[in-house]
Amino acid sequence: MNDKREHELLLRERAISDARISSELEGSQSTVATRGDQDAYVRGEINLTQLSERVRSRYGLA
Repeated sequence: MNDKREHELLLRERAISDARISSELEGSQSTVATRGDQDAYVRGEINLTQLSERVRSRYGLA
């Protein structure tokens, strides 16, 4: 894997980790489906727009 791609994936992983920690500190936790979408984002399978669309759609916010 090239350095730029690896760096981007690490940034994605950190962003999702931070979001999950923030939610947990607020007394919440994402669903299994949302966590799956977050994991797909971390792996680079979907982009941030797609992640947002999936989550918003799941909760009727689209």
